[in-house]
Amino acid sequence: MSSFQTEQDQLNEILSKQEYQVYYEDNRSFLERIWDRISDWIGDILTLLFDSFEPSSTTGNLIIILIILIVSAVVIFGLIALVMFTVRKRKLSNQQPFVKHDELAWSYHEHLHAAQEFETQADFRRATRHQFLALLLIFDEYGFLQANQWKTNWDYYDELKRSNKTLAVDFYNLALLFEKVTYGEQSITEDDYRKFKAETSKWIDSILQQSDPKEIGER
Repeated sequence: MSSFQTEQDQLNEILSKQEYQVYYEDNRSFLERIWDRISDWIGDILTLLFDSFEPSSTTGNLIIILIILIVSAVVIFGLIALVMFTVRKRKLSNQQPFVKHDELAWSYHEHLHAAQEFETQADFRRATRHQFLALLLIFDEYGFLQANQWKTNWDYYDELKRSNKTLAVDFYNLALLFEKVTYGEQSITEDDYRKFKAETSKWIDSILQQSDPKEIGER
């Protein structure tokens, strides 16, 4: 064996040791590798679209970073919106407000009268129910939604969003209290009921001041 071959083997043995191999290893963190891959991918796309684009230049790097930040922000906001939508939807139950067909057949006047009677008897749970059903029937009569026995409050909320977003937000909060009192067996105090009644009455009075039922909700 020649001296050259011997020296070459010795050199390879030295270079194979850990202290030398460390210089050839990829010491980037996981996030750094992901960032570099995304940057290279975006850089390749921009190079294909624009012949003059240079990913390695300062301007090119800034453009790539800006694109990554914008896309990341859109994804994050999209996820937040999806989570909020899912949480809000889960808060409303799958129960139908109109349990019996008779309740749907009543006029809103009859429900308001029943609410007043139960309020006089200090039965605020039933008063809350009839006050809420009266509100739904007024919404139906004036075209904000279509009341059906099979529909849930989430269905009504979804309909209201298309006709009146401000009303939809208020309705959502009213529906939450209605469901807690009606289905969750949560007690309701006189003060809480009066606040609930004041909020529903605000919309009832506002709608009843209008004319031409079925046309208001179509505006």
